[in-house]
Amino acid sequence: FSRAYDFGFSKSAEETFTQWDREALPADVVRVIRAYRPQVVIAVWSGTPADGHGHHQASGILARDGFEAAADTTRFPVATHGRPWTPAKFYRSVRGSRSVEPTLTMQAGSLDPVLGRSPAEIAAESRSQHRSQGFGALQRQGAVPVRVARELARVNAEVPATDETTIFDGVDTSATYLAAVAAARGVNLEGVAAMVALVNGTVNLRRPEQSVPGLARIVERLSAAQDSVKRCGIVPITIYQRLNGAPAVCDETDLELERAVAQMLERARSALLEASGVVVEVTAQQELLAFGDQGTARLAVYNRGPLPLRVIGGRISGARPIEFPTPVEVQPRADMALNVPIVAIADHRPYWIGPKQGALFPDGLSPADGVARVSSGVRVEMVPRVSVAEDARRLTEVRVELEIAGVRFVADGGSIVYRYADPVLGDQRRPVGGVPPVTITLDRTLEYVRAGQPVDRRIRITLRSHSGQQRTLRFRTLIPAGLTGSGLPDSLVLAPNATQELFLTLTGQLVAGRHDFGVGVESDGTVYVEGFRAIEYPHINPVRMYRQSSAYLLAVPITVPRALRVAYVTGVSDGLPPVLSQLEIPTTVLSGDQLPLLDLRQYTTVVIGPRAYQTSAELGAANPRLFQWVRDGGTLVVQYGQFEMQQPGMMPAPVSFGRPAARVTREDAPVTVLDAASRLLRWPNRIGEADWADWVQERALYMPSEIDASYRTPIAMRDPDEPEQRGAILDLPMGKGRYVYTSLSLFRQIPGGVPGGSRLLVNLLSANLPVER
Repeated sequence: FSRAYDFGFSKSAEETFTQWDREALPADVVRVIRAYRPQVVIAVWSGTPADGHGHHQASGILARDGFEAAADTTRFPVATHGRPWTPAKFYRSVRGSRSVEPTLTMQAGSLDPVLGRSPAEIAAESRSQHRSQGFGALQRQGAVPVRVARELARVNAEVPATDETTIFDGVDTSATYLAAVAAARGVNLEGVAAMVALVNGTVNLRRPEQSVPGLARIVERLSAAQDSVKRCGIVPITIYQRLNGAPAVCDETDLELERAVAQMLERARSALLEASGVVVEVTAQQELLAFGDQGTARLAVYNRGPLPLRVIGGRISGARPIEFPTPVEVQPRADMALNVPIVAIADHRPYWIGPKQGALFPDGLSPADGVARVSSGVRVEMVPRVSVAEDARRLTEVRVELEIAGVRFVADGGSIVYRYADPVLGDQRRPVGGVPPVTITLDRTLEYVRAGQPVDRRIRITLRSHSGQQRTLRFRTLIPAGLTGSGLPDSLVLAPNATQELFLTLTGQLVAGRHDFGVGVESDGTVYVEGFRAIEYPHINPVRMYRQSSAYLLAVPITVPRALRVAYVTGVSDGLPPVLSQLEIPTTVLSGDQLPLLDLRQYTTVVIGPRAYQTSAELGAANPRLFQWVRDGGTLVVQYGQFEMQQPGMMPAPVSFGRPAARVTREDAPVTVLDAASRLLRWPNRIGEADWADWVQERALYMPSEIDASYRTPIAMRDPDEPEQRGAILDLPMGKGRYVYTSLSLFRQIPGGVPGGSRLLVNLLSANLPVER
């Protein structure tokens, strides 16, 4: 509900607001409230230190800010933030051990007899979709109380909060009230409440078509009412409205009526289609259509019910309006279909990607209807991006005018989709959208090289055609001084919808620093310099993250021992193994279950990636063998884990964590050297102040608070006004070998291009190697 994004863990709202714009975010919340027009606002977080994460605290603060300021047109002008709206009540969720006492308890475990599930079960399934967060949850059956506390009330304030029975006490949500409001504005909703009650009272889920006549009459009445409702919109002054007349003057009654009638009509239309067994679908022959190319889509209307219907016409974004000389009759349990030429008007790239404003996604406008467009045009109503509901966003839009039970209405057919059969998963549906005719991608946007050392690096370049036309491509390259490139042809012919891989070899030498590198291709006067990678899960539409076909070559002044040989067990979100290879460190990459099969004698060092013990039970079982290998002379480097690391046997000497675990979230927090003679800070790279500069997001996380005295702790650090933390590096000699545990966020620093991160990592890997001269 705002443009703020997760920039990493913070300990307080104050720290969070050093990154998030304290003035911009209440404006975002106000825009959302004015667009949604809620009667009740519930904040999930308390806005106090009890919330833990500083982002959560900030959320709780901003929720109340928005509630209180939603009607303030001096602070947030109507022209840019929407028409004022006054929510009636403000609640906070009461979670865990908060000191706030609940005033109302709701039962989320109640069974929905139609769905066969409770809201709590659905919520648990939703929570389990947060794949990157490890939030998988059991779907609880039985009583699941949800507690809230009333904090502010503009209605019902005279009633003690503990006497309320629902969050809507004091707010009239009845259809009778709405009909009275409508009548005062000259809108006829008389009888709608009785019609809705009649349909609700006679619903037969075995014979849903029995509800069709009643639902058709409701749609007819509400459609007529909507034609009489004053059109207020979200932001009243846009280019669209300047071209189509002055914006209407609307008060909160007009806003409430507009929202309520639109919501009721949408629900009634949806119910009518469900009861009729009618499905509207538009499918294309391919998922990605190059801009400028023309494709074909198939419009189908399936009548799976026992009643006839008529198709009057339709409109598909990216296609000409569909008009029939006479309505097409579709008999019961039959269907109609026709082919429609389409062109790509919508880009697959996320609407929120763009130049950042601090720790905020860019501000900007979005079509009010949520349909993505490459060029919106002057006659598309534009509103602030945050004002458009996420589930309203789509690449294309299908609208078909139907007649059911004698009533004409426009049905929402969703988006144009590409359907295909996956051999394992079966029926798959993807939204159809546009892409550049040619995309070009590199494997990585950052490549490490050793400064002042010979470079011989192969860069893979992937070209993809998304067009039905053959293209002749000519290469354009940007290669930093000190290097030369070879291996690319002067030109090549890329066949329609083909993919081709090539390799550019860079040789030479670079001075220390960050150097720009890029590759593009030119075709018919257009230069293509971007490609995308897809993020795909079954529960979301694919997200295509575009990036330029360029990279930084980071030349680091680093010494790597010739004897170093590494076996690397990957962890969670672990991007370090490729960097080790780029630094010319022989590295074998494996998973936790492969480690027991590996002959460790061929390696000097074993590295355990971040949180690997948490995700691999086999890894913990391999510890006795690993520890014996260390005693025989090996070096074991373990990157941060969470609370599992304090379990017996996980580390060779015990540690324990506070709750919450200690962390240093200031990336520029001062680092104190406690043991200047520590080899980890002296060889093969001497670590100094420059190596701690320009870190990203944080210094260290999940730092042990109680540390066995047998560990050496060469450095300490702390956030402002907090105790010193010594758990960033733990160094333990074991027999002939060395055990090193680090909670430093090297997994962020090295992919983030921090030279000191790679220099320090090489030192840790070399902890037990003989010094080379």
